[in-house]
Amino acid sequence: MYVLQQFLIDQLIIVLNGLSRASTLFLLGTGLSLVYGMLNFMNLAHAAFLPLGAYLSASLIRRTTGVVGDSLGFVGLFVVFLVVLLLVVPAIASMVGLVMEQALFEPLYDLEDDYHLLATFGIILMMEDSMKFVWGGQPVSATAPADLLGTFSIPGGTYPWWSILTILITAAIAGTLYYFLEATRLGRITLAMAEDKEIVSVSGIDTRSIHLKIFVISVGLAALGGALYLPGASITTGLSLEFVILAFAVLVIGGLGSLKGAIVASLIIGLVQAYGTYYIPQLALAAVFLLMAAVILVKPTGLFGEIDA
Repeated sequence: MYVLQQFLIDQLIIVLNGLSRASTLFLLGTGLSLVYGMLNFMNLAHAAFLPLGAYLSASLIRRTTGVVGDSLGFVGLFVVFLVVLLLVVPAIASMVGLVMEQALFEPLYDLEDDYHLLATFGIILMMEDSMKFVWGGQPVSATAPADLLGTFSIPGGTYPWWSILTILITAAIAGTLYYFLEATRLGRITLAMAEDKEIVSVSGIDTRSIHLKIFVISVGLAALGGALYLPGASITTGLSLEFVILAFAVLVIGGLGSLKGAIVASLIIGLVQAYGTYYIPQLALAAVFLLMAAVILVKPTGLFGEIDA
């Protein structure tokens, strides 16, 4: 009986870890998928906005803690942390992304796909070096928001409430994005541009303006992923290169421009990584590649892909 109970507890922890990991991947992969669907532009540098959001969060959390201290009490301080992580960090990262889009990415749109990959890989290295210059090469952490929430008890141990909150926030964002794409004018135009940008252009719609808005939203989501990731883990240099692989896997497995695909692919990858890390840590990342290869062989457009890239 004890063995069965311990097995079930282990499975619960693995699934929760997988859902938490999937939340980060969804926030990162969704924006990449939407931008690629609209422009056929593979922006590898998109993954660098996740650690940028994490680094910004670390600085702002420390600054907030130093200025406010315990004067606001538990609830007040936690609300301030949420405002910083959910609103301020994505807003700052989005402004950075807007400047970079106009200065670095826009000149690349009309080039061949090979140049997209080479140029954006160079940009991701540039961003990595810039973050290393600003924040240093040592691991950075800021656990104050997670420490405030603490943990809850499960048989044989505890689990952090912050991971549960991350899952719930991401689920709410996924629902909001679904409503945005299906029920708003900007969302429907975004989907139409993913299907056929030229037809949307000749209809008199300013596609450049639409793309900028979606690009800014996608950067904000990636930075939000980093902001929610930070309180539960430390960040180090090179994180962009790890997540660009996983974001690409979300794109390939889920399908181009598909929100449903991004959700399902993130869940699958998150759970595969969680189970792999628990049972065979050396093969956790390799399992994602095997899964990606299997999907390509069976359905090259991805599980929910309908766009011919």
